[in-house]
Amino acid sequence: MSGAGGRPRDGRTGVDRSPFPDGGLRHDALFYTDDRDYGAAVGRFVEAGRAAGEPVLVAVPTDRLPLVRPLLDPLDGVDVADMAVLGRNPAAIITTLNDFADRFPGRRVRVVAESLWPGRRPATHRHCVEHEAMINLGLAERPLTVRCLFDRSRLPAAMLVDIARTHPWLVSGGVARPSAGYRPPRAVLRRLARPLPSPPDDAHVEPVRPEGLGALRAAVAAVAEAAGLAAERVDDLRIAVTELASNALTHGAGPAIARCWAASGDLVCEVSGPGELADPLAGRIPPPVTGVRGRGLLLVHRLCDLVDVHVADGVTTVRLHLELPAARLVPAPRSAPDAVQGGFVRPAPL
Repeated sequence: MSGAGGRPRDGRTGVDRSPFPDGGLRHDALFYTDDRDYGAAVGRFVEAGRAAGEPVLVAVPTDRLPLVRPLLDPLDGVDVADMAVLGRNPAAIITTLNDFADRFPGRRVRVVAESLWPGRRPATHRHCVEHEAMINLGLAERPLTVRCLFDRSRLPAAMLVDIARTHPWLVSGGVARPSAGYRPPRAVLRRLARPLPSPPDDAHVEPVRPEGLGALRAAVAAVAEAAGLAAERVDDLRIAVTELASNALTHGAGPAIARCWAASGDLVCEVSGPGELADPLAGRIPPPVTGVRGRGLLLVHRLCDLVDVHVADGVTTVRLHLELPAARLVPAPRSAPDAVQGGFVRPAPL
């Protein structure tokens, strides 16, 4: 059955279908205004899943869990997760969605989630929009219904525009309509791409060499400890930097360099060198179980709070952030020779 202009229509709702293949992803955004709206939206979504025999994942921020748990306890087939934990790094959320779908091969599954909520760190906002676009790119053919919740009254107007760009459907007042503002995911990702701010002049610098990984780990750990990063997170940093350095050595086309510094409440570390990371989904969608590559960046996303990947002029920079308990700007001595530093492309600041 077709509607105006020949676009297919859903006979049950009378609205245009998602642009994705039949049986594939259904990705929509629901706008709520208060707790009552929120609870009703989650309850209806879960009940519909239960009626259809579809496994359901409810992933909401910590302060929303007491609101939704009473709606879910009597129901079976429902998983509940704290989005503030699993989605600490927005780029890691898509892995959870993919893994949830993998648990039920041959079945359609549904997820109701809130990835961006009032009070979330402003530094995460762009990453949340990027994540929503990545869902459309990476999960288009999966039998998955994803309903994303957003606070209409408290999120910035510009953010609501981005939500319309990244969700083929918008749900309001119980009615689903095609999003007139929807844009193809790669177009959204191109719009979001931007140069990284230049590292500070006092960032600690280390060359990335096969024989120097131990020294690199020790150097970034020293900067992190001086900045006040918790011990267990220093271990996360060591692992993440080792993965980035190993990737640069294995896949890069020339000398790479690492930098580490503390600024704006984060411990920041990056590895930069010649070579281009072409796949925007790298590190977000797990490789096949038989694959031997592609797991390093996946681990980095899981360990860190934010990860930026920037490619320009044949150079790839992967920059990771771990949030500090308090903002402490700690200068560190430079250690790499000028010749090595010259291999780094310093993008223009924002």
